Amino acid sequence: MKGHRARWAVLAAALLALPACGAAAEEAGTAGADDAPYVIMVSAGSDAGPVTDQLITGVNSVKAGVATVNESGGVNGRQIKLIESPDNANPTKAVSGLRAQLAKEKPDAYIVTAGTQVSSAVAPILNQNKILFMNSANIDDTADPKQHPLAFNLAASPRVVVEDYLPVFESNGYKKIGILHGNSPYAKNFGELSETVFKENGYEVVGKVEYDSAALDMTAQISALRDADPDVVVFNAYGAPTGYVLKGITKLGWDVPLLGETSVASTPLVTQEPPEGLLGSAEVKNLKIEVNAATVYDPAAEATNKAVAKMKELGGIKGAMVNVLGYDGVLLIAAGAKDAGSTDAAAIAKSLEKPEVNGNTGTAVYTSYPYSAESHEPKLARGTHTFVDPAPIVNGQMGASK
Repeated sequence: MKGHRARWAVLAAALLALPACGAAAEEAGTAGADDAPYVIMVSAGSDAGPVTDQLITGVNSVKAGVATVNESGGVNGRQIKLIESPDNANPTKAVSGLRAQLAKEKPDAYIVTAGTQVSSAVAPILNQNKILFMNSANIDDTADPKQHPLAFNLAASPRVVVEDYLPVFESNGYKKIGILHGNSPYAKNFGELSETVFKENGYEVVGKVEYDSAALDMTAQISALRDADPDVVVFNAYGAPTGYVLKGITKLGWDVPLLGETSVASTPLVTQEPPEGLLGSAEVKNLKIEVNAATVYDPAAEATNKAVAKMKELGGIKGAMVNVLGYDGVLLIAAGAKDAGSTDAAAIAKSLEKPEVNGNTGTAVYTSYPYSAESHEPKLARGTHTFVDPAPIVNGQMGASK
Protein backbone atom coordinates (compact mmCIF):
# COMPACT_ATOMS: atom_id res chain seq x y z
CA MET A 1 0.00 0.00 0.00
CA LYS A 2 2.82 2.38 0.83
CA GLY A 3 4.34 1.69 -2.61
CA HIS A 4 1.02 2.48 -4.31
CA ARG A 5 0.63 5.74 -2.32
CA ALA A 6 4.18 6.78 -3.26
CA ARG A 7 3.55 6.21 -6.95
CA TRP A 8 0.27 8.14 -6.81
CA ALA A 9 2.04 11.00 -5.03
CA VAL A 10 4.66 11.20 -7.79
CA LEU A 11 1.97 11.12 -10.49
CA ALA A 12 -0.07 13.81 -8.76
CA ALA A 13 2.98 16.03 -8.47
CA ALA A 14 3.71 15.57 -12.16
CA LEU A 15 0.12 16.45 -13.10
CA LEU A 16 0.20 19.55 -10.94
CA ALA A 17 3.43 20.61 -12.64
CA LEU A 18 1.95 20.48 -16.15
CA PRO A 19 0.14 23.84 -16.09
CA ALA A 20 3.27 25.50 -14.73
CA CYS A 21 5.35 24.05 -17.60
CA GLY A 22 2.78 25.23 -20.10
CA ALA A 23 2.82 28.71 -18.61
CA ALA A 24 6.61 28.79 -18.74
CA ALA A 25 6.63 27.74 -22.37
CA GLU A 26 3.99 30.34 -23.20
CA GLU A 27 6.00 33.00 -21.38
CA ALA A 28 9.15 31.92 -23.24
CA GLY A 29 7.51 32.48 -26.61
CA THR A 30 7.52 36.26 -26.32
CA ALA A 31 8.28 36.89 -30.00
CA GLY A 32 6.01 39.62 -31.31
CA ALA A 33 5.46 41.48 -28.03
CA ASP A 34 5.46 45.24 -28.72
CA ASP A 35 7.81 46.11 -25.86
CA ALA A 36 10.19 43.16 -26.32
CA PRO A 37 13.33 43.09 -28.48
CA TYR A 38 12.96 41.70 -31.96
CA VAL A 39 14.87 38.41 -31.72
CA ILE A 40 16.89 37.18 -34.68
CA MET A 41 18.74 33.87 -34.46
CA VAL A 42 21.61 33.18 -36.83
CA SER A 43 23.44 29.95 -37.63
CA ALA A 44 27.02 30.75 -36.58
CA GLY A 45 30.40 29.38 -35.49
CA SER A 46 34.10 29.71 -36.18
CA ASP A 47 35.16 26.17 -37.09
CA ALA A 48 33.10 25.03 -40.06
CA GLY A 49 35.78 23.44 -42.20
CA PRO A 50 35.73 24.66 -45.81
CA VAL A 51 32.90 27.13 -45.18
CA THR A 52 34.47 28.75 -42.09
CA ASP A 53 35.34 32.03 -43.84
CA GLN A 54 31.92 32.19 -45.45
CA LEU A 55 30.20 31.52 -42.11
CA ILE A 56 32.22 34.07 -40.15
CA THR A 57 31.70 36.71 -42.83
CA GLY A 58 28.02 35.89 -43.06
CA VAL A 59 27.52 36.32 -39.31
CA ASN A 60 29.47 39.60 -39.40
CA SER A 61 27.15 40.76 -42.18
CA VAL A 62 24.12 40.01 -40.00
CA LYS A 63 25.69 41.94 -37.11
CA ALA A 64 26.28 44.88 -39.44
CA GLY A 65 22.66 44.69 -40.60
CA VAL A 66 21.47 44.62 -36.99
CA ALA A 67 23.57 47.69 -36.14
CA THR A 68 22.26 49.55 -39.20
CA VAL A 69 18.62 48.76 -38.44
CA ASN A 70 18.90 49.46 -34.71
CA GLU A 71 20.45 52.86 -35.44
CA SER A 72 17.39 53.61 -37.58
CA GLY A 73 14.88 52.70 -34.87
CA GLY A 74 14.78 48.93 -35.06
CA VAL A 75 12.14 46.65 -36.54
CA ASN A 76 8.94 48.63 -36.31
CA GLY A 77 10.28 50.29 -33.16
CA ARG A 78 11.71 47.14 -31.59
CA GLN A 79 15.48 46.94 -31.17
CA ILE A 80 16.99 43.75 -32.55
CA LYS A 81 18.49 41.18 -30.20
CA LEU A 82 20.82 38.80 -32.02
CA ILE A 83 21.31 35.21 -30.84
CA GLU A 84 24.08 33.13 -32.38
CA SER A 85 23.71 29.37 -32.75
CA PRO A 86 27.28 27.95 -32.47
CA ASP A 87 26.54 25.08 -34.83
CA ASN A 88 29.43 25.59 -37.28
CA ALA A 89 27.09 24.96 -40.23
CA ASN A 90 26.36 21.45 -38.96
CA PRO A 91 22.68 20.66 -39.63
CA THR A 92 22.27 18.36 -36.63
CA LYS A 93 23.74 20.93 -34.27
CA ALA A 94 21.70 23.68 -35.90
CA VAL A 95 18.46 21.77 -35.26
CA SER A 96 19.45 21.07 -31.64
CA GLY A 97 20.34 24.72 -31.10
CA LEU A 98 17.07 25.91 -32.59
CA ARG A 99 14.99 23.51 -30.49
CA ALA A 100 16.86 24.57 -27.35
CA GLN A 101 16.21 28.22 -28.17
CA LEU A 102 12.51 27.56 -28.78
CA ALA A 103 12.27 26.07 -25.30
CA LYS A 104 13.64 29.33 -23.84
CA GLU A 105 12.53 32.13 -26.15
CA LYS A 106 10.96 31.91 -29.57
CA PRO A 107 12.90 33.99 -32.09
CA ASP A 108 11.04 36.29 -34.45
CA ALA A 109 13.34 35.47 -37.35
CA TYR A 110 16.13 33.09 -38.31
CA ILE A 111 18.97 33.62 -40.79
CA VAL A 112 21.26 31.07 -42.44
CA THR A 113 24.36 32.61 -44.06
CA ALA A 114 26.23 29.42 -45.02
CA GLY A 115 25.25 25.80 -45.53
CA THR A 116 22.49 24.44 -47.73
CA GLN A 117 22.11 21.43 -45.44
CA VAL A 118 21.49 23.71 -42.45
CA SER A 119 18.78 25.53 -44.39
CA SER A 120 17.06 22.28 -45.32
CA ALA A 121 17.25 20.99 -41.75
CA VAL A 122 15.83 24.04 -39.95
CA ALA A 123 13.25 25.09 -42.55
CA PRO A 124 10.47 22.67 -41.43
CA ILE A 125 10.91 23.65 -37.76
CA LEU A 126 10.80 27.35 -38.57
CA ASN A 127 7.71 26.80 -40.71
CA GLN A 128 5.97 24.84 -37.97
CA ASN A 129 6.69 27.56 -35.41
CA LYS A 130 5.75 30.43 -37.76
CA ILE A 131 9.20 32.05 -37.69
CA LEU A 132 10.38 34.33 -40.50
CA PHE A 133 13.29 32.72 -42.37
CA MET A 134 15.87 34.60 -44.46
CA ASN A 135 17.89 31.97 -46.30
CA SER A 136 21.24 32.78 -47.92
CA ALA A 137 21.21 29.35 -49.52
CA ASN A 138 18.95 28.84 -52.50
CA ILE A 139 16.75 25.78 -52.09
CA ASP A 140 13.47 25.03 -53.82
CA ASP A 141 11.40 24.48 -50.67
CA THR A 142 12.08 27.91 -49.17
CA ALA A 143 11.39 29.57 -52.53
CA ASP A 144 7.85 28.19 -52.59
CA PRO A 145 5.40 30.27 -50.48
CA LYS A 146 2.85 27.46 -50.67
CA GLN A 147 5.19 25.22 -48.69
CA HIS A 148 7.03 27.85 -46.64
CA PRO A 149 5.06 31.12 -46.62
CA LEU A 150 7.47 32.80 -44.19
CA ALA A 151 10.73 31.81 -45.90
CA PHE A 152 12.69 33.89 -48.42
CA ASN A 153 15.78 32.96 -50.41
CA LEU A 154 18.43 35.68 -50.54
CA ALA A 155 20.80 34.08 -53.06
CA ALA A 156 20.26 34.66 -56.75
CA SER A 157 18.22 32.07 -58.58
CA PRO A 158 20.49 29.33 -59.96
CA ARG A 159 18.88 29.96 -63.34
CA VAL A 160 19.98 33.61 -63.28
CA VAL A 161 23.51 32.52 -62.37
CA VAL A 162 23.55 30.04 -65.26
CA GLU A 163 21.88 32.32 -67.81
CA ASP A 164 24.54 34.97 -67.22
CA TYR A 165 27.03 32.64 -68.94
CA LEU A 166 25.22 33.05 -72.25
CA PRO A 167 26.54 36.52 -73.21
CA VAL A 168 30.10 35.25 -72.62
CA PHE A 169 29.52 32.27 -74.90
CA GLU A 170 28.13 34.54 -77.60
CA SER A 171 30.84 37.20 -77.44
CA ASN A 172 33.64 34.62 -77.53
CA GLY A 173 32.13 32.33 -80.13
CA TYR A 174 32.01 29.31 -77.82
CA LYS A 175 29.83 26.55 -79.24
CA LYS A 176 30.86 23.35 -77.42
CA ILE A 177 30.51 23.55 -73.63
CA GLY A 178 32.03 21.34 -70.94
CA ILE A 179 30.54 21.31 -67.43
CA LEU A 180 32.42 20.28 -64.28
CA HIS A 181 30.63 20.28 -60.93
CA GLY A 182 30.76 18.85 -57.43
CA ASN A 183 28.47 16.36 -55.74
CA SER A 184 26.69 18.59 -53.20
CA PRO A 185 22.95 19.14 -53.78
CA TYR A 186 23.57 22.68 -55.02
CA ALA A 187 26.46 21.62 -57.28
CA LYS A 188 24.41 18.79 -58.80
CA ASN A 189 21.56 21.20 -59.47
CA PHE A 190 24.02 23.64 -61.03
CA GLY A 191 25.28 20.93 -63.38
CA GLU A 192 21.82 19.78 -64.44
CA LEU A 193 20.47 23.30 -64.85
CA SER A 194 23.52 24.41 -66.82
CA GLU A 195 23.10 21.54 -69.26
CA THR A 196 19.41 22.35 -69.72
CA VAL A 197 19.84 26.12 -70.17
CA PHE A 198 22.81 25.81 -72.52
CA LYS A 199 21.02 23.30 -74.74
CA GLU A 200 17.84 25.40 -74.73
CA ASN A 201 19.89 28.28 -76.10
CA GLY A 202 21.49 26.32 -78.92
CA TYR A 203 24.82 25.32 -77.37
CA GLU A 204 26.22 21.81 -77.48
CA VAL A 205 27.09 20.30 -74.11
CA VAL A 206 29.84 17.87 -75.08
CA GLY A 207 30.55 16.69 -71.55
CA LYS A 208 29.16 16.98 -68.02
CA VAL A 209 31.37 15.51 -65.31
CA GLU A 210 30.79 15.30 -61.57
CA TYR A 211 33.62 15.17 -59.02
CA ASP A 212 33.65 14.19 -55.36
CA SER A 213 34.09 17.36 -53.30
CA ALA A 214 36.04 15.37 -50.70
CA ALA A 215 38.56 14.08 -53.26
CA LEU A 216 42.14 15.36 -53.23
CA ASP A 217 42.78 14.67 -56.91
CA MET A 218 40.37 15.26 -59.79
CA THR A 219 42.70 14.39 -62.66
CA ALA A 220 40.57 11.48 -63.89
CA GLN A 221 37.39 13.57 -64.08
CA ILE A 222 39.19 16.45 -65.77
CA SER A 223 40.84 14.07 -68.25
CA ALA A 224 37.42 12.66 -69.20
CA LEU A 225 36.13 16.17 -69.83
CA ARG A 226 39.22 17.07 -71.89
CA ASP A 227 38.56 14.08 -74.15
CA ALA A 228 35.22 15.66 -75.05
CA ASP A 229 37.13 18.65 -76.50
CA PRO A 230 34.95 21.58 -75.31
CA ASP A 231 35.60 25.19 -76.36
CA VAL A 232 35.18 26.32 -72.74
CA VAL A 233 34.73 24.71 -69.32
CA VAL A 234 32.06 25.96 -66.93
CA PHE A 235 32.74 24.80 -63.39
CA ASN A 236 31.45 24.98 -59.87
CA ALA A 237 33.62 24.65 -56.73
CA TYR A 238 34.10 26.25 -53.33
CA GLY A 239 37.13 26.18 -51.06
CA ALA A 240 39.79 23.49 -51.45
CA PRO A 241 38.09 21.76 -54.42
CA THR A 242 38.63 24.96 -56.41
CA GLY A 243 42.37 24.51 -56.04
CA TYR A 244 42.24 20.82 -56.93
CA VAL A 245 40.29 21.58 -60.10
CA LEU A 246 42.65 24.33 -61.22
CA LYS A 247 45.79 22.37 -60.36
CA GLY A 248 44.41 19.28 -62.12
CA ILE A 249 43.84 21.21 -65.34
CA THR A 250 47.37 22.64 -65.18
CA LYS A 251 48.83 19.22 -64.39
CA LEU A 252 47.31 17.85 -67.60
CA GLY A 253 48.65 20.77 -69.61
CA TRP A 254 45.15 21.58 -70.82
CA ASP A 255 44.95 25.10 -72.25
CA VAL A 256 41.21 25.79 -72.13
CA PRO A 257 39.14 28.86 -71.13
CA LEU A 258 37.58 28.46 -67.67
CA LEU A 259 34.45 30.17 -66.37
CA GLY A 260 34.05 29.78 -62.59
CA GLU A 261 30.60 30.13 -61.04
CA THR A 262 29.92 32.50 -58.11
CA SER A 263 31.10 29.91 -55.59
CA VAL A 264 34.54 30.03 -57.23
CA ALA A 265 34.59 33.82 -56.88
CA SER A 266 33.77 33.37 -53.18
CA THR A 267 36.89 31.25 -52.67
CA PRO A 268 39.78 33.42 -51.40
CA LEU A 269 42.24 31.05 -53.08
CA VAL A 270 41.62 32.66 -56.49
CA THR A 271 41.75 36.26 -55.26
CA GLN A 272 44.88 36.09 -53.10
CA GLU A 273 48.53 36.09 -54.10
CA PRO A 274 50.90 33.25 -53.14
CA PRO A 275 51.58 31.67 -50.74
CA GLU A 276 47.95 31.87 -49.58
CA GLY A 277 46.43 32.01 -53.05
CA LEU A 278 46.93 31.39 -56.76
CA LEU A 279 46.84 34.91 -58.20
CA GLY A 280 49.45 35.33 -60.89
CA SER A 281 50.01 31.58 -61.26
CA ALA A 282 49.51 29.35 -64.28
CA GLU A 283 46.42 27.86 -62.61
CA VAL A 284 44.37 31.03 -63.06
CA LYS A 285 45.71 32.37 -66.36
CA ASN A 286 42.64 31.10 -68.29
CA LEU A 287 40.14 31.73 -65.51
CA LYS A 288 37.33 34.26 -65.35
CA ILE A 289 35.05 34.34 -62.32
CA GLU A 290 31.39 35.22 -62.02
CA VAL A 291 30.63 38.09 -59.64
CA ASN A 292 27.76 40.41 -58.81
CA ALA A 293 28.00 44.18 -59.26
CA ALA A 294 28.64 44.75 -55.54
CA THR A 295 31.90 42.79 -55.75
CA VAL A 296 33.42 45.47 -58.01
CA TYR A 297 34.01 48.68 -56.07
CA ASP A 298 31.93 51.63 -57.19
CA PRO A 299 32.31 54.91 -55.24
CA ALA A 300 28.76 55.85 -56.24
CA ALA A 301 27.20 52.68 -54.70
CA GLU A 302 26.28 54.29 -51.40
CA ALA A 303 24.25 51.45 -49.92
CA THR A 304 26.94 48.87 -50.69
CA ASN A 305 29.74 51.05 -49.39
CA LYS A 306 27.82 51.77 -46.20
CA ALA A 307 27.45 48.05 -45.57
CA VAL A 308 31.13 47.40 -46.29
CA ALA A 309 32.15 50.10 -43.81
CA LYS A 310 29.95 48.53 -41.13
CA MET A 311 31.38 45.08 -41.74
CA LYS A 312 34.96 46.36 -41.69
CA GLU A 313 34.29 47.50 -38.12
CA LEU A 314 33.20 43.96 -37.24
CA GLY A 315 36.15 42.05 -38.65
CA GLY A 316 35.88 42.55 -42.39
CA ILE A 317 34.75 40.41 -45.29
CA LYS A 318 36.48 37.24 -46.40
CA GLY A 319 35.76 36.33 -49.98
CA ALA A 320 33.41 38.22 -52.29
CA MET A 321 30.29 40.24 -51.50
CA VAL A 322 28.08 37.25 -52.28
CA ASN A 323 28.95 36.10 -48.73
CA VAL A 324 27.22 39.05 -47.06
CA LEU A 325 23.61 38.33 -47.93
CA GLY A 326 22.76 38.24 -44.23
CA TYR A 327 23.08 42.03 -44.11
CA ASP A 328 20.41 42.34 -46.76
CA GLY A 329 18.22 39.85 -44.93
CA VAL A 330 18.08 42.05 -41.83
CA LEU A 331 17.28 45.17 -43.88
CA LEU A 332 14.53 43.32 -45.74
CA ILE A 333 12.92 42.29 -42.45
CA ALA A 334 12.95 45.91 -41.25
CA ALA A 335 11.49 47.19 -44.52
CA GLY A 336 8.73 44.60 -44.46
CA ALA A 337 7.84 45.47 -40.86
CA LYS A 338 7.75 49.19 -41.65
CA ASP A 339 5.38 48.66 -44.56
CA ALA A 340 3.20 46.26 -42.59
CA GLY A 341 3.15 48.47 -39.49
CA SER A 342 3.69 45.25 -37.60
CA THR A 343 6.34 42.72 -36.57
CA ASP A 344 4.00 39.81 -37.18
CA ALA A 345 5.86 37.32 -39.40
CA ALA A 346 2.96 36.79 -41.81
CA ALA A 347 2.42 40.52 -42.19
CA ILE A 348 6.12 41.11 -42.93
CA ALA A 349 6.09 38.29 -45.47
CA LYS A 350 3.13 39.80 -47.32
CA SER A 351 4.83 43.19 -47.43
CA LEU A 352 8.04 41.69 -48.82
CA GLU A 353 6.07 40.42 -51.81
CA LYS A 354 5.47 44.03 -52.90
CA PRO A 355 7.89 45.51 -55.49
CA GLU A 356 7.75 48.91 -53.79
CA VAL A 357 9.05 47.26 -50.61
CA ASN A 358 11.57 44.65 -51.79
CA GLY A 359 13.05 47.12 -54.28
CA ASN A 360 13.69 49.97 -51.83
CA THR A 361 15.44 48.63 -48.75
CA GLY A 362 19.00 49.97 -48.99
CA THR A 363 20.41 46.49 -49.48
CA ALA A 364 24.09 45.93 -50.28
CA VAL A 365 24.48 42.86 -52.51
CA TYR A 366 21.51 43.30 -54.84
CA THR A 367 19.66 46.60 -55.15
CA SER A 368 16.34 44.77 -55.14
CA TYR A 369 14.96 41.35 -54.21
CA PRO A 370 12.03 40.79 -56.58
CA TYR A 371 9.78 38.49 -54.56
CA SER A 372 6.13 37.84 -55.35
CA ALA A 373 3.15 35.96 -53.99
CA GLU A 374 4.09 33.13 -56.35
CA SER A 375 7.80 32.94 -55.54
CA HIS A 376 10.05 33.80 -52.60
CA GLU A 377 13.14 33.45 -54.76
CA PRO A 378 14.48 36.80 -56.00
CA LYS A 379 13.76 36.90 -59.72
CA LEU A 380 16.80 38.95 -60.65
CA ALA A 381 17.26 40.06 -64.24
CA ARG A 382 19.77 38.63 -66.68
CA GLY A 383 23.01 40.56 -66.50
CA THR A 384 22.98 40.68 -62.70
CA HIS A 385 26.35 38.94 -62.81
CA THR A 386 29.41 39.48 -64.94
CA PHE A 387 32.69 37.63 -65.52
CA VAL A 388 36.01 39.24 -64.58
CA ASP A 389 39.66 38.26 -64.29
CA PRO A 390 40.66 37.13 -60.79
CA ALA A 391 42.00 40.10 -58.82
CA PRO A 392 42.69 40.93 -55.18
CA ILE A 393 39.52 41.28 -53.14
CA VAL A 394 39.73 43.62 -50.16
CA ASN A 395 36.77 43.51 -47.78
CA GLY A 396 34.60 41.80 -50.36
CA GLN A 397 35.42 44.04 -53.31
CA MET A 398 37.81 44.33 -56.22
CA GLY A 399 39.35 47.74 -56.75
CA ALA A 400 38.69 48.96 -53.21
CA SER A 401 41.39 50.46 -51.03
CA LYS A 402 42.32 48.84 -47.73
